[in-house]
Amino acid sequence: MKLQRMDTLLRQAREKKIALGAFECWDSINIQGIAKASSLTGIPVIFQATPVEYEPMGGAAALVHMVKFYVDKYNINAALHLDHGSTLEQVEDCVRSGFSSVMLDASACEFEENARLSAEAAKIAHAGNLSFEAELGHVIGGDGGDGAESALTVPSEVVEFVKRTQVDCLAVSIGTVHGDYKGKPELRLDLLKEIASLVEEPLVLHGGSGTPIAQLHAAIKLGITKINICTDIHKAFLAGIEEARKTLTPSVPGNFYRPAAQMMTEKTVEMIRLFSTGIPQD
Repeated sequence: MKLQRMDTLLRQAREKKIALGAFECWDSINIQGIAKASSLTGIPVIFQATPVEYEPMGGAAALVHMVKFYVDKYNINAALHLDHGSTLEQVEDCVRSGFSSVMLDASACEFEENARLSAEAAKIAHAGNLSFEAELGHVIGGDGGDGAESALTVPSEVVEFVKRTQVDCLAVSIGTVHGDYKGKPELRLDLLKEIASLVEEPLVLHGGSGTPIAQLHAAIKLGITKINICTDIHKAFLAGIEEARKTLTPSVPGNFYRPAAQMMTEKTVEMIRLFSTGIPQD
C-alpha cells in the first residue's frame, strides 16, 4: 500500500466523525506493533517520529523503508509524518526521503515568525505533494522543561495564520501537555469549539496521552481528527520489559522483547478503538 497524505486520511476520518491515532515510532518492534494494531482494528493510522526518534534508526530514509515494509505486510492505510520538525532542512530531508506529511514546529516563536517559517515549510511540503501541519499556540512538556503553562491557541489569530501559511492540518493548544500531566487535565473545549467554527482544515491534538477519554471524545465531537500518542504506548512497552525481567533472560532478545511488543500492540489497539468508537453524537 502506498503511503497516503495525512490530510486526506484526516478528512475521511472527520466524515466518519472519528479521530485517527498518530503514534510515535522509535524502532522496528513498535512500528510493527502500530501496523498490526491498524490491521486488527481496520482503522488507518499515522506513523510519526521526531528527528530524535528516527536518527538512531538510521535517519529519515531508514524510517521510511521500515514503515513501508510493515504497511505492505499488513495491507493497511497509513501516513508517515514528521512530528515536531524544528528546521527547514529536516522538512526537506523528510520530503526527499518519502514521508507523506511533515510538520515544522515554530509554535514557541511569536506569531509573525511562526507564520513566516510555517509558510516556507508548507511550500516545501506542497512542492513534493505532501500535507503540512503547523502548531498555533504552544503545547509544553515532554522535554524535561520547567512545566511552565502552555500558550493556548488564540482563536482570533487562527484564520490569518491558516491563510498566510496554507497549512493543511492545524495543531491547537487547548490544555494538553506532552508527556505526563502534572495537574488535572482540563481541556479548553470552549476554545476548540470557537476554533473549529473558523477553519475547515483538520484539527490536531498533541499530548493525547493521559487525557481522560471523555474529554477526548468531546474534542473529537468538536472537530479534532488526529490525536498524538507517545507516552501511553511507550509506558506499555516498558511495562512489557519489566514483565519479561521476571522470567526471561536478556541474552535471548527475540524472546525477551515479546511481552513488550505484545503489550504495546494491545495498548495501540485500545487507543485506536477509543478514538473511533463510543463517541457521543448529537
